[in-house]
Amino acid sequence: MRQYPNIAQTIGLLALVYAIQFGLAIPVAFIALASGTLKIFENPLTVAFFNTVSIGLVLLIGLKLAKASFREVFLFKPIRFILLIPMTFTVIGIGILLSEVDNLLRIFLPIPEWLEKALQSFFGGSQNVFSSFFTLVVVAAVTEELLFRGLILRGFLQNYSVRKAIVVSALLFGAFHLNPWQFTGAVVLGGVFAWWFVKTRSLLPCLFGHALNNGLPLIALGIPQLKDLGFISDGTGQIKFQPLWFDGLGLLLASLGIWWLFREFGKSNNTLAAATQGFGQDGRTIELHASQ
Repeated sequence: MRQYPNIAQTIGLLALVYAIQFGLAIPVAFIALASGTLKIFENPLTVAFFNTVSIGLVLLIGLKLAKASFREVFLFKPIRFILLIPMTFTVIGIGILLSEVDNLLRIFLPIPEWLEKALQSFFGGSQNVFSSFFTLVVVAAVTEELLFRGLILRGFLQNYSVRKAIVVSALLFGAFHLNPWQFTGAVVLGGVFAWWFVKTRSLLPCLFGHALNNGLPLIALGIPQLKDLGFISDGTGQIKFQPLWFDGLGLLLASLGIWWLFREFGKSNNTLAAATQGFGQDGRTIELHASQ
């Protein structure tokens, strides 16, 4: 018997997230027009509100359709502290490499001026630092991980092979961002976080990695040298490639982190077959496909 959600059902859930956000945007737009300013849409807390309500409602619907409890779907099994070190290396290294990929993409597909300004407003203003931190590092990380590595990946692991579950969930995570400038990064990190979940049977490392990745641009804003290196946009639309040594540093950190994680996962005897069983709680065991 197929478990909820499968791929088609997931696409429906993601469409529902945006339908709810569109519905929320209508009254907010009326309020903004009545107040004579649309700056409310530039406030990161507005995005936090939209994300929390839309994804929160969809998670409730998903739990009901999956006929499962919160504890059965959202697993927060403690992990070994040592894993956080290679996970940090992996996220920072991949972040550096993805920054250069973004620089290359902008040559062939320039980012629209309105989107560039929106991103700068979201990240750049000193008055938005705390609200941006809350929205990106807390709200976005929690809501998106509960949805993708919690509800969606759980369903996929029960319906498909582990490889297919990881790849398809990562692709849908990329598509969910609705723009090509975030697609590649979301797919890569979505696959990494899904791998961590399969190996640890916990959302904690996914939440940590997602929060760290989202916080990197905010950290970089406080380090002018990183902007000079081309790690983050300066808002002018000009493309500045990173020096080779910085790209090399990213490759080194990512490679070291991934190698270290393979080693640590191997130490724990968490083989693929073992890692894809026992996802239930309170004595319930769920058999998952381990085929490749």
